[in-house]
Amino acid sequence: MFRLAILVAIVPLLAACATRSGISTQLPDAPERTAILETLDAFFLALAAGDADTIEQLQSPGSITVTANPETDRPIRYGRGSDLVANMRAGEMPPVVEPYWEPIVLQRKSLAVVWTPYQVSIDNQLIHCGVDVFNLSNHGGAWKIDAVSWTAEPSSCEELWPEDKSVFRPDFP
Repeated sequence: MFRLAILVAIVPLLAACATRSGISTQLPDAPERTAILETLDAFFLALAAGDADTIEQLQSPGSITVTANPETDRPIRYGRGSDLVANMRAGEMPPVVEPYWEPIVLQRKSLAVVWTPYQVSIDNQLIHCGVDVFNLSNHGGAWKIDAVSWTAEPSSCEELWPEDKSVFRPDFP
């Protein structure tokens, strides 16, 4: 968690210095965009199916979660990816349908970041929308989720929804 806090503090500084260091500020296409998004699709399909084993396989060891509720006074919450798996296995988490759309994928060699709006429904009831941020790393050709951060914004769905909902991913059964 400490490393995540450091990254959050340092990334804007690095971005400000990027042009001086010769790093491009353009957003290049992620060479492995398809594989990265396939990892996210598999994660969300497993979440909807309550498939804890697949969720566990898609996470890297020590993965973390970060939850921000900007519409409340709740502080930012930090958790472990293994807690999500344990809660699913204990039956403490209902299946969650969470489509996302228009993902922005950044990649540099074996590291990637995906920023994407999403919505959450449980039992066909819309719970909230927000933005997901996934940090991934490549482990021997397989993209693993190192961290997932999200905002929970119940009043922001209309603002975040795309005009064409056919762009929702993944294709839920």
